[in-house]
Amino acid sequence: MSQEERIHLKIPGSTSNLGPGFDSIGLAINRYLHVKLERSTDWSFHYIGFDESFPSGKENMVYQAIEYIEQKYGSGINAKPHTVTMESELPLERGLGSSAAAIVAAVEIADYTMDLGLSLDEKVHIATEFEGHADNVAASLYGGLVIASGLRELGTISNQVKDLEMVALIPTHKLKTTDSRSVLPDQLRYQEAVEASSVANVFVAAALQNNWEIAGKLMKYDRFHEPYRKHLVPDLAYVRNYATKYGAFGVALSGAGPTLIVFTGVGTSKELRLKLEEAFPMYRCEILLPAVGGVERSNCAFQNQ
Repeated sequence: MSQEERIHLKIPGSTSNLGPGFDSIGLAINRYLHVKLERSTDWSFHYIGFDESFPSGKENMVYQAIEYIEQKYGSGINAKPHTVTMESELPLERGLGSSAAAIVAAVEIADYTMDLGLSLDEKVHIATEFEGHADNVAASLYGGLVIASGLRELGTISNQVKDLEMVALIPTHKLKTTDSRSVLPDQLRYQEAVEASSVANVFVAAALQNNWEIAGKLMKYDRFHEPYRKHLVPDLAYVRNYATKYGAFGVALSGAGPTLIVFTGVGTSKELRLKLEEAFPMYRCEILLPAVGGVERSNCAFQNQ
């Protein structure tokens, strides 16, 4: 009887953009992707809580990302095959960072199985190469609030969040990120870009100070993406008006949507959720909290007969 090691990864989901912080601001949330690794003779993947259409073979995004990292960063070292079991608390294609968490899982798996010794910033860079933008992957890796450019030489700014609770309004339908991105303009007029940048700058300053009252007000003044996506999520304006009437700081699309995130003060989310459930019964309303830490890796030994 030999003793083998099993690795457990706990990866927080995330909401991103938060209104004006398009493709650069993310916030880790207390909903997780759990991954278990066991040494094997070949790669195999098992999923719990995923859509039935999610590929279970080597054509899935997790294995593709591992292969990508192996080819680009492995220097001839092959990732040791494992049995991978993934259990997700994150609904797919709802704007809560499910794909980013899966990519972070791939980076962590590659780092472990190839003994790469990657730093957090290196992990963000690699995950961004695969994901295309840094906000969600950086939030899952660092935890808390992150501001990330995606440029390797600039790194990521992270900040712990205080005095904030959230209510997520999660619809039954999905919205692919590619579809949500297809409605965005190729460019903004100069004056529009200046206005969008000024709103984003003040938002970042307020969020880093944990002044969510100011940050929440600025969410509705985004110029980068919400004006172009609002027809895809027509309830955004109604939820925003309703929630702020009952004391919420602000409301924003979660990532590319279709989930809506209501930002509110500590101790107010339970009552607000009840009101939102009554007013918008077509949504599943869940209380979310900021995740303090990022991805966690733990070892646990088990007996193999």
